[in-house]
Amino acid sequence: MQVMQVKIVSVKGLKRQKNSKYIISYGGGVNSTAMMIFLIENKYPIDAVIFSDTGGERPETYEYLKHAKKYLKKHDITFVQVMNFGKQSLYDKSMRRKVIPSTLWRWCTRDFKITPIYRYYRNQNAHVYQYVGIAYDEIHRMKDPKADYVTNIFPLVDFGIDREQCIQIIKNAKLPIPIKSGCYFCPFMGMEYWNDLYKKHPELYKKARIMEENSKHFPEQRLTPLTLGVLERNFKKGKLPMMENIENPCGNECMT
Repeated sequence: MQVMQVKIVSVKGLKRQKNSKYIISYGGGVNSTAMMIFLIENKYPIDAVIFSDTGGERPETYEYLKHAKKYLKKHDITFVQVMNFGKQSLYDKSMRRKVIPSTLWRWCTRDFKITPIYRYYRNQNAHVYQYVGIAYDEIHRMKDPKADYVTNIFPLVDFGIDREQCIQIIKNAKLPIPIKSGCYFCPFMGMEYWNDLYKKHPELYKKARIMEENSKHFPEQRLTPLTLGVLERNFKKGKLPMMENIENPCGNECMT
């Protein structure tokens, strides 16, 4: 897989710069949780941890935020939770516009992750050094920031920390392991995910199917290569139909 050319600012030897803020971009998953712990334990400069809430995370992720907040409070670090302008959920906006999140245009990531976070950054009146939780084995997800007042730093990549090492860091900190973060109706999810959602959260699976079928572009545009209705009929029979994984994964703003 080809790796994008990204401007690298190493966390190694990082020292606080004047008129700068150091903020962890937190997704509620394994990578960003491990990065948060790693940075705190190694005493890197941290002014805040920011989480952009789409309103569509699974219940397990919202529950895990309680653990993250408790850990940060123990270390006297501010947790900031932001939403899109107007505080409308991604689900409600999708239903109102009769569309679904797109793996091609990624308007959902732009409007519900990047924009709220960067609005907060602009209000800091300082250059923001943003810590991003990309593990070493997901180096292809690294991207440059969307604005010149932000510099991305990838601590896990700097220190060669992969997914398994991230899990160990979390265990060593005596914290539970979070599930993979991301909206429950995210089109980047694979077959095992949809089967798991159908079993554990049938009400959310139903909402995702309603969203998909509500789209003005349905059935040409779907949340999966097969429609959720087709998948549901298979799941009821205990079948997992073959479905290709999406090779172009979500960017560094989601699922960390």
